[in-house]
Amino acid sequence: MEIIKIKYEKDEIVGRHFTSEICYKCSACSKFCPITLHVPAYDLENSFVVHLYRAEREKALRDVWMCCSCEKCFNICPQDGDPAHVFVNLKETSYREGFAPESVYGLVNQLLNAGSAYVVSVSTNKGREKLGLKEIKANEGVVADLKKLAAKTDLKVKGGSGA
Repeated sequence: MEIIKIKYEKDEIVGRHFTSEICYKCSACSKFCPITLHVPAYDLENSFVVHLYRAEREKALRDVWMCCSCEKCFNICPQDGDPAHVFVNLKETSYREGFAPESVYGLVNQLLNAGSAYVVSVSTNKGREKLGLKEIKANEGVVADLKKLAAKTDLKVKGGSGA
């Protein structure tokens, strides 16, 4: 069994979970990880989890977004490792440093400006009206609350502009 340690600044990524720092490459998570099972670049011996632990920092920060956060790796790890915790921290770091996919920044921007995850267009509301449903209106209270939350957590949209 091979022991793999994270290559990048582990204190920032791992936090207080020492068991997350090391992967014993037992491949238990490989059998359940949707990325390992469905992306041809990975297999049971060289899983997505192993890839992220071995990758150079920038590659890990870009590739971590393939993780669907199902937490199967956490639930199945016989060593009480918590790769899911590492991946959440990687995603947060990736977002802050500008490595997240454009769609993630677009979603954050949409949420902070409209209070919903999708654009509600005139045609959307016309369709709702035909179905006898209420019109969806922007909820200014939600937008204000989200902007306060973003300011308190130092959440920024891409390009460094504040929430």
